[in-house]
Amino acid sequence: MSAETETSSRVATRTYKPAMPAGWWLRKGHYFWYMVREFTALPLALWLLWLLYEIQRAGRGPSGYYPPSSTPFVVFSVICLLFALYHSITFLRLAGVILHFKVMDKPVPSGLVVASQFGAWLVASIVIGAVLIGFGR
Repeated sequence: MSAETETSSRVATRTYKPAMPAGWWLRKGHYFWYMVREFTALPLALWLLWLLYEIQRAGRGPSGYYPPSSTPFVVFSVICLLFALYHSITFLRLAGVILHFKVMDKPVPSGLVVASQFGAWLVASIVIGAVLIGFGR
């Protein structure tokens, strides 16, 4: 092994790490709404943990269980619903960019892909709502 090869193998490689300022996402509206979309997962996760806790409480039996109906719970649930709708709508709008289909060797227009995703969401919502209403009676 030559001295040159031995010396070069010992040199550590350096990785370029650009410095990002703390408020980089406030520079453009697109960045801001991207961060809002990513943030929506946090309140939704908290609400789902709350739901799991309520399911556990209800599993102990109907006697003494009262579902939460306090004003803070209702307000938090409405906020979480708005976050869930925003997250779902922005995700489904990306379907035309992400999904590429060909039917008989012709590409399916992205608008049709997006419309089909929203249609599937609507059908799933109707079916789930009907099942919940049916079991609630």
